[in-house]
Amino acid sequence: MVKTPSFKRLIVRAVLRQVSPMVIRLVSVSDQMPLHEFHDVFRTILGWDGDLGYIIRVHAQEINSFRRKTRSKALHEFKLHRQEKFLYVCDTLHMWEWDIRVLDIQEGVEGDHAPVCVGGRGAAPPELCGGPTGYRLMLKRQREGAAMSDPVRLEAGVQMLAEACSDQSARTWDLLRTVLDEGFQSIDRRLHELGPLQPDRFSLKEANARLSELAQRWRLRP
Repeated sequence: MVKTPSFKRLIVRAVLRQVSPMVIRLVSVSDQMPLHEFHDVFRTILGWDGDLGYIIRVHAQEINSFRRKTRSKALHEFKLHRQEKFLYVCDTLHMWEWDIRVLDIQEGVEGDHAPVCVGGRGAAPPELCGGPTGYRLMLKRQREGAAMSDPVRLEAGVQMLAEACSDQSARTWDLLRTVLDEGFQSIDRRLHELGPLQPDRFSLKEANARLSELAQRWRLRP
C-alpha cells in the first residue's frame, strides 16, 4: 500500500496594510497548497471574484502569478517557521498588501486538506474601489459627506498653493480644480454602487461558506 505523504497545517494571520479600521483574517491551510490556490483561498474569503494576479515576497524571493516556473510552488517549499512573516499582494493592479505571519504549525489530518477561516475582524474592502487609497477616501466621504468637498475650503487650499507656487500659470490651478471635482464625483459613484460601507463587519460563517464552495469546486476538477 502506498502511504499518503503527511502534511502540516499552517495557521496564518493576515493583516491588510494601509487600511483602518484594521482588516485581519486568521486562516488554516495545508502546507502542500500551491501558491495559486493560496491566492484563491484569500480571494474567496474576501468575497472577491476577479483575479488580477498576486505577488509573494518571502526569504528575499519574489514569486508572482506571471512567472510560469514559480507559480506552481507550494507553501512547504519555503520551510516556514512559527512567527515567520512574508508579504502577499492580492491584486497586482490595486496592490492590496497583506502581512502574513505563521502563528502555528500543526499536524494535518489525512483527507482533510480543506482551507478554513478560523477568525477575523473588519470588512473586506470592495474589490474594485481603487486599492487602499480609494477605500480610505470612500470611508472618509461616507463619514464626512459634503463637508469633505466644501467649495470654500477647497478653493482656499487652491489659493494657498497658487500663492506658494507663483511661477505656475492660472491654467494649472484650473486643472487642479477640475481634477478635484472629478475625483469627488468618482468617489460618489463608487459609494453609490458599492455602499453603504460597513468597515467593522465580519462574518466567519459567510467566509467559511465561500471556502466550502471553493473546496467543492476543487474536488470536481478533472
